[in-house]
Amino acid sequence: MASVEESISPIETIETTDHKEPTPTTPRALTPIPETDTLSESPATSFHPDADLEVVITKANGEHTTYIVCASALACASPIWRTMLYQKAACDRGANNGTKQDRSETMKLTGDPEAIGVLFRIIHYDFKHVPKEPTLDKMFELAKSVCQYRCAHVLYPWAGQWVASLTNFVAEVDCYSECHKALHVAWTFGELKLYRETVDALIVSAKIDGNGKIVNISGQPLEDMIMPHELLEVITETRASTVAKILDAVKAPIEVLSSGEQNQPSMYCKVGKDSQACEIMMLGSVIPALTKAGIFPVPKPKNFTGSIEALKNSLDKVKTIPYVGKEWMPHMSHEGCNLGFRESVMTCLKEMMVPLGAGIMSWMSDQANICGIKATRELEKWRQRAEESLSEHLTNSRPVQHLEKQDQEECGGDRDSESTKDDQQENLQNGKF
Repeated sequence: MASVEESISPIETIETTDHKEPTPTTPRALTPIPETDTLSESPATSFHPDADLEVVITKANGEHTTYIVCASALACASPIWRTMLYQKAACDRGANNGTKQDRSETMKLTGDPEAIGVLFRIIHYDFKHVPKEPTLDKMFELAKSVCQYRCAHVLYPWAGQWVASLTNFVAEVDCYSECHKALHVAWTFGELKLYRETVDALIVSAKIDGNGKIVNISGQPLEDMIMPHELLEVITETRASTVAKILDAVKAPIEVLSSGEQNQPSMYCKVGKDSQACEIMMLGSVIPALTKAGIFPVPKPKNFTGSIEALKNSLDKVKTIPYVGKEWMPHMSHEGCNLGFRESVMTCLKEMMVPLGAGIMSWMSDQANICGIKATRELEKWRQRAEESLSEHLTNSRPVQHLEKQDQEECGGDRDSESTKDDQQENLQNGKF
């Protein structure tokens, strides 16, 4: 006698003696296939089958995200997390007279859940979910998290590849509005070239708002951005000095030509004939353009609130009308004569140097080693000089005093190069470099 299962088999047909058409059987019900990942619907994401710690991450807007992790993995990855875990365990033992209660442990963190989630993926060896090409925003959040919890070393295999995607960042359209994010990434990973480029981008794009604060191209105050604590002063001073040099370069030919005391030979007429007529033509043609751009009368540097980039663009648009004598052949016209505005701007920008003290260079060197970033030629030379200097002073009877003196000389006496690594880390956790 056939069993029940055999009688309803989906591939079996019923045989009859009168050769009637076989009657198909009803197929078994299939389990529905979920179209979404069940993990995304779970109130808490677990990173390991043996996870024993609940981590609640609170965003700035108050939203909470819960992860279930291995406490031992967190303790090994970050000294901050290790301290939080051990202090809590000590408090629990003290409150319960040395006995451990059978309950789930919970640790509370602040930050971006996605960025912290990437760190948890790494320390739980779930490498397939680590992003290969994160966006700048994601790298920015990762940089903030690894600085906050002092675990940049876990990014060693990926940091170099991620930073490589920012090689041409300064040429991108949104560079000026996003350069503060790339700056923090460069600082965290120890990428010196990108650091210099983004600092330069901040300097040339910064302007002064109606409240007298220095802001970026989007109007965001630089003092609210995450950056080294002395960098804001460097940006402010460098911007002011560069603006002053450019405005002086604009004012100089106007004052010379307006006074009627032209030098012989002329500084601005390249032809050498009819120089006075040529200079008058140039002066008369540039003043309306400068007035329209708000640069004439030439303002005092402290009263100029625009950015260096805007000033450069305005001067690039100023064109002079060349003087053409009646007896001159076309190739003998004064089309090559100018007041040198564009050349002066380029010279000022080339001379705009951002000083990096011994403290910053030491930090960048250490971070490059931690994150596996290939050192730039500048950083390699600095390391070589630092090693040679250290070897030289170690032979001295009082090396500590000599090293302190050297740091003061390198930093010009106005850099906080004597702060220790722990002080820098404390500043990072408080929102400053």
